[in-house]
Amino acid sequence: MKFSILIELGLAIVLFLLPFKEAQSVGFDFGIFGYELFFRENEKPNQTTLEVPGWDLHAHIWRKQLADQSYLNRVSGESLFVGFKDFDRKEKIQWDLDIQLTSGPDTGLRNYYLGKNHYFGYKTNQFLLGVGRREHLFSPKSFSTQYDGGEGLFIEFKPDPLFTFQIFVWDFYSGAILLSKDQFRHLLVKNNDQEIFTKQKQGTELGRSHRRRHSFGLVYGDVFSLRLGVHYLELGSLGVHSKDHPQETKKNFADGDSLFSGNVGVGIQWEYFSLELDFLWCKGSDRTRSQVAAHSGTIPISGEAFQLGSELRFGGLKLRSSHFLSDRAEKNDKHQIVKEGYISLGSHPSQTPYLSQIFRIFPSAAVTESGYEKNFAIIEGRSYGYLTELLLSLQYKQILLKWIGNYFVPYKQNGTSDGRISFQKPDFERFYISELMMEVSLGVPDGLELGFGVSKLFLPESMGIHSNFGYVFGRLQI
Repeated sequence: MKFSILIELGLAIVLFLLPFKEAQSVGFDFGIFGYELFFRENEKPNQTTLEVPGWDLHAHIWRKQLADQSYLNRVSGESLFVGFKDFDRKEKIQWDLDIQLTSGPDTGLRNYYLGKNHYFGYKTNQFLLGVGRREHLFSPKSFSTQYDGGEGLFIEFKPDPLFTFQIFVWDFYSGAILLSKDQFRHLLVKNNDQEIFTKQKQGTELGRSHRRRHSFGLVYGDVFSLRLGVHYLELGSLGVHSKDHPQETKKNFADGDSLFSGNVGVGIQWEYFSLELDFLWCKGSDRTRSQVAAHSGTIPISGEAFQLGSELRFGGLKLRSSHFLSDRAEKNDKHQIVKEGYISLGSHPSQTPYLSQIFRIFPSAAVTESGYEKNFAIIEGRSYGYLTELLLSLQYKQILLKWIGNYFVPYKQNGTSDGRISFQKPDFERFYISELMMEVSLGVPDGLELGFGVSKLFLPESMGIHSNFGYVFGRLQI
């Protein structure tokens, strides 16, 4: 790591901590991740079976490199972060701070990441008025690491211990970015062609200037709970894979794209077993000049999805099963889009590194930090389909073992489609993307954590892609 980065990191920490020099409850977090990726293609792939109609297996910027190099990457490197947390209240002023400062762009990371909550607020017995990042308490809970939250001005009303109502008056939506969901994302980019990295970085920077979002939701219950959430988001003119009206975009900085979305969920929390079920929906319009649209001008958006999660706990043993199934775009017999399907918000639902970060394949169209995206690719793909995750963890004294498996199969892209949720095998592609991961960590009472993880990617042999991934990590909490 360059010495200048360490200096900048130290100055940032000092400047950020100056206003809180009298606080006694600040917790510091130091960590480092080292990683190695082995990624290759068959030297002579069968070109007749490599491509799947309607899919770009490698995304356009990667196609040439993946085709020309048998051994694309064998990389060793590391990324460092220094953060702190503080939750406290003085009279009616409450704050919840969680931030990590990282080693920065040299490792493909941003200079800083906010945690799930990072805000200042004015709190009374029943109300909390806050500014900053606040987690949506009403979001779906089927996947244990899925996250969405507002960044702006919010109000919480809690008239009863079992009831919470949240209103996000203004939310500068940026894709719900977390360090835990971004730490390995740029692994393929880091040591490749600098021009490709620059394009990726520029696209990400543009995508962070999102239009506004407004949300409200409620949570009621304890053992049996009910949650309800509604969002309104201006999609703007952002998104690498969307085509908007140039004149309207130039004049108004947006062309009228908007999205209403929401979720209704129920949960059961018992001592040894829990169950979460969520129904998700969205409606809106995508103004476009794309030739794939049945009616050039506006494509209506109307989509649904289901999420289901169950967890069994017994002592230090935990078994969790999570499922996501969306509908798809409706297409006519000319393969033109009549109506778009479900569009997701927030972070990637799964936690294995290939699906959620390295390849970053979302199981539906999605509004990420780069805008509204819908494309069919193995790298940075956003496609409708079925995603499932199985987690098995075992805690024995200070040792934690985790096995995580992910499996994703998309809907077919060719032919007509009624746009509905399907449970029929013929409606899905013949190929799949799956991953198996194992992680072992040792945590000691004074806040030290050490561990390593390995992951294996599974794809059909005809695609000619083989990959393994390993990493080590250390963290010290004070």
